Amino acid sequence: MADHSNSTPSAETNGHGESASSVDDQVPELPQYLYAALKQLAPKEGFTEGNFSIAFDFGSSKGDGFVGQMFKATISERDRNEVYLCKIPPLDDDRREQFGSMTAFAREVLVYDRFLPTIYEYQRERGILSPEDGGFFHTPRCYYAHCDEVAQESVIIMEDLREREFRLWNKHKIIDYDHATLFMTHLGRLHAISLAMKRDQPERFEQFKLPNPFDPMLKADGPFKNMILSQLQMVIDALNEQDTIERAKMEQLKEEVFDELLRCGTAQLAEPYTVVGHGDCWTNNMMFRYEARKPQEIILFDWQVMRYVTPVQDIVYFIFCCTDEEFRREYYEEMLDIYYRSLSTMLAKLQHDVKELFPRSAFDEQLRVFGRYGILMGMFLVPMMCTRNEELPDIEALAHKMAESQQLNESFFKTTESNQETYAKRIRAVVKDCIRYGYF
Repeated sequence: MADHSNSTPSAETNGHGESASSVDDQVPELPQYLYAALKQLAPKEGFTEGNFSIAFDFGSSKGDGFVGQMFKATISERDRNEVYLCKIPPLDDDRREQFGSMTAFAREVLVYDRFLPTIYEYQRERGILSPEDGGFFHTPRCYYAHCDEVAQESVIIMEDLREREFRLWNKHKIIDYDHATLFMTHLGRLHAISLAMKRDQPERFEQFKLPNPFDPMLKADGPFKNMILSQLQMVIDALNEQDTIERAKMEQLKEEVFDELLRCGTAQLAEPYTVVGHGDCWTNNMMFRYEARKPQEIILFDWQVMRYVTPVQDIVYFIFCCTDEEFRREYYEEMLDIYYRSLSTMLAKLQHDVKELFPRSAFDEQLRVFGRYGILMGMFLVPMMCTRNEELPDIEALAHKMAESQQLNESFFKTTESNQETYAKRIRAVVKDCIRYGYF
């Protein structure tokens, strides 16, 4: 769903989903099941069968997604043109297989088909009818969501938020106070819904208690594990010689990193405070609408790793990956307070008392027990956020290498001359702050 200002139309179809002439060969040949999904959607959107056409653009930039590809579809009939974003699994077989794309798509389809409609309905049952009532309704409109894991076919068709003046934050920039506040406020609301619904409607909520979809990759030997060790070694290499405490702790983490990733995602260890989390809370998975240059509204998308987990995962993922040392020194405690006040307010709207469902002492303990997840995600996200798009790795080439040798003894995101200093400064601060806050 990222902005791609240089998109060029490539393929058009008539209303029957048949391919018309290519305007530009940049957009690859797209699968027939995508055409079929749009053909099925068009009449529901008021287009006349046989009289509409479909044109495709790229929907995102390099580096904006790994387990999926995004294309922008424009359905046209006479002078009416409607834009939709279509998310499909990677067209490349190895990339689709190596990065667990079908598992992730099945999870996101469940989110749009069941989870979001359920939590929206639950809020309305409690008298929270809209965002203006302080509720959580901040996701893109989804028109179509389908996944067939056996056939390796999936399509998610959503609104293009750019049509409503939503914009991405530049992932290379540190998030600022206003944007971070908006995110923490809405994250508190999202998590509060889980805590309340678990108490009110446990049977209805049970279907959403899902583990991290990538846990099996942590339990099996293979290139994924080698890649994690390489990313962690990059962190160690970025530390200064005088960082003896930090280096010792990171060397120890190297011995237990797989167990730690699994532990931080074990729902039972966080009960009774476990929630349904977004799972991928960094700036490329949210968009903002502005008034007078101030962010007024936020939309969260890319729910492919939604999971039932400690609420701390979403919090420290965002704070340690999207902010820097200076921001955290000034605002870290305030961000935690903003989140907790929002969660408390939302629970009250849902007719619950935060002191009963999630007391502040329990929140602080969750941070202590699971806060190191910040560095576990930072070792992946920080280097990518410090790397220019044109210097990002070729995902498909890496996938081919993994498929051919089942080995990837190298970092997924390597530092370059242009980003080495920036990366080292930011990742050192992540390590130091995790230790300062008592998470290591």
